Amino acid sequence: MSYLDRIDLGVLTAAIPAHVVDEVIDSAGCREQRHRRLPAQMVVYFVLGLCLFSAADRFRPPGYRAVIKVLAGRWRGVITHAGHVSASALTQARQRLGSKPLQLLFDRVRGPAATTPRPWSHAFGRRVVAWDATTIAVPDSPDNAAAFGYHGHRQHGPARDTRRLSGRAAGANPLVRLMTLVECGTHAIIDAVFDGVARASEVALARQLMASLAPGMLLLADRAFLSYPLWNTAAATGADLIWRAKSTNHLPATKHLPDGSYLAVLPTPKETVRLGSRRYRNHHNEVPRDGHQIRVIEFTITIHTSTGDTRTEPYRLVTTLLDHTQAPAEDIAALYHERWESENSYGDLKPRLVGADVTLRSRTPDGIAQEIYAFLIIYQTLTTLRVDAAAQARLDPDRISFLITLRAVRADIANHAPHGRTTRRRTIVTDMIENRLGPRRARTSPRQRTHSPGKYTNKRRDQPRPSTKIRTEITITEPLT
Repeated sequence: MSYLDRIDLGVLTAAIPAHVVDEVIDSAGCREQRHRRLPAQMVVYFVLGLCLFSAADRFRPPGYRAVIKVLAGRWRGVITHAGHVSASALTQARQRLGSKPLQLLFDRVRGPAATTPRPWSHAFGRRVVAWDATTIAVPDSPDNAAAFGYHGHRQHGPARDTRRLSGRAAGANPLVRLMTLVECGTHAIIDAVFDGVARASEVALARQLMASLAPGMLLLADRAFLSYPLWNTAAATGADLIWRAKSTNHLPATKHLPDGSYLAVLPTPKETVRLGSRRYRNHHNEVPRDGHQIRVIEFTITIHTSTGDTRTEPYRLVTTLLDHTQAPAEDIAALYHERWESENSYGDLKPRLVGADVTLRSRTPDGIAQEIYAFLIIYQTLTTLRVDAAAQARLDPDRISFLITLRAVRADIANHAPHGRTTRRRTIVTDMIENRLGPRRARTSPRQRTHSPGKYTNKRRDQPRPSTKIRTEITITEPLT
């Protein structure tokens, strides 16, 4: 057996064992037909290794040969042996493998990490989950542009036809919109879908996640998702919902409850049109004749800072939890901030694992899909390791740093420790517990975009492209007398 056949991911291999990798390769039909120096199993581990070390160097992701050296060095102890494999051969091996095995492997590892109800993962007897979306930049190649599109453009008709939206200029790179369904207490990914920003909105991707909702879940979502069709589909899964509503949503009360909340009806699209027409003719706001019965909780959050500043923001939530005795309004209002756990998971996935302002490697849509699934797999295995360490120390998983976990796993692979995998895992978990985070401080900061630290403006696609053919002349001038 070649040393390349033994490449793995150190302590993470327990969550992604070789027999599981072989199963997904066979299911995807990607098994090599002849003996190759880079067999499919090794390539899967190599792609996962690329993602594991993506942000190890803050300047840019490491090269193929650098990663293969680190992964191969565990078994041989002589890193230079991996120099026999060229970057071109690794690129071709990735292309032969495709994205299907990584997609099937992600289906094996995704799911909730909290096996038993805990205060930080459950509320009102239900598992608390949330969904949200983010964007990831990909290389500006013709194939990626056609498949994913740019910010500010929307595709229609043929894949390559685009039109401008709102006069905004498209960004320099195509963007992938990634949407995940996250377990709030652990940040584990229950499911994930992605598509191009020009083809799929957050709501369109949310519809693809409906199959992962189930009875016993409590889904938190922001105000961008509230509509009758989406609410109707999500509620039909058996999951309970707590979603934020816009101030423009007309929800007249049908019954006031003792805790300050009230019952209302979320109107069907037909009723929305009828009632909107009546309001336009200066009629009073009526109770919809048809729709979903919901419960509305209106409240304000006031923040007092140590500097004497005060900030107040109104909120309005709608929920399927109609019994105010089992789910008091104050408890629902206090729970809604857990929706930000989905944002925190992207904070771990993007700047810490993928890398801050990093563009993915592949110049083809299938390669991009392969990378995204690989990043999700690595993220999920690291999250599972965090949850295991927290359970061992009887801590909230939030107290175990994702960044410390990531660095410990990278160091374990790079140091080529001679001990067994169980001993190394025990050492890593001990290090994670000893370096646990302190109590979370109460902080506040208004939402705002930060400026790029660079001195140059961002590249925009509506600006003229620089010329690639130039001629330079050097003229020697005489000094002035």
